[in-house]
Amino acid sequence: MSDTKRRMKKNIALKLLTIGLLLGLSLVALPAQTNLVANGSFEAGPVGQNIFTAWPLVAGASDNSDYGVTTNSKPPDVAEQGNYYAYFRGHPTDSSQDCLGTYVSLEVGGVYNISYYLGTDGPLTNGAAMWAQIGPSYGLDPNQDVILTAYFPDSASALPYQKFSTNYVAASTAPILSFHAVNATNGIAATNAILLDNISVVQTYPPMNFSLTGSDTLVFSWPFTNSPYRLQSNASLGTTNWVTLTNLPVNVGPNNQIALALSTNRVAFYRLTLP
Repeated sequence: MSDTKRRMKKNIALKLLTIGLLLGLSLVALPAQTNLVANGSFEAGPVGQNIFTAWPLVAGASDNSDYGVTTNSKPPDVAEQGNYYAYFRGHPTDSSQDCLGTYVSLEVGGVYNISYYLGTDGPLTNGAAMWAQIGPSYGLDPNQDVILTAYFPDSASALPYQKFSTNYVAASTAPILSFHAVNATNGIAATNAILLDNISVVQTYPPMNFSLTGSDTLVFSWPFTNSPYRLQSNASLGTTNWVTLTNLPVNVGPNNQIALALSTNRVAFYRLTLP
């Protein structure tokens, strides 16, 4: 093998190592994204019925509404995170719900992870239910909105908090994230509640892979989401000079894909971004 070919293979190996390191760092950094839900853990308090700081949409059931924010007392009446949490204890008799909602600012086409914790503080065996949804409507409307969770805690004892998590592709810039709950539908006075805590919406990115073809072409691919992600490059991680490439992704099977000819005279870093 000639010295020139050896140098070229060494450069290619260094580029692949560099790209691999970048992807690893990106994956580590993603969980640090900002939570887009204000007061998602209800830590701003205060304790009170129908009081939800920083939640602009609060609408109780037509009758027998009973929901609000409270603080730790004794297990199982505890928060999943911090000291405060929301409770839903209402038992309307007319198919209405205790409803709580907020607007979230998203980028159309972006992928967002929506998560929250649900549990109970005692027996609920008489029709208790919680629906979580996101979309243009504040009302419980499966025709307009995406139902994230339908939670039916039918149990003779308290249920510990369970995390629910969904990846959502934003269809609008300011959808409503809302929760709709009933403790019971038969008019029996309720002493136990559905608990809600630690609500989070963070932007996430699809996992990106790369491969090298025999023609010295680097192929980047990520799961197809019909989202406008673009590939950026930078000569150094020590700068903010990220440049969005003009190459548009193409759909290849289940993936989006961009193919780039390898350059032999420099090392480059790559990442996905939204325009």
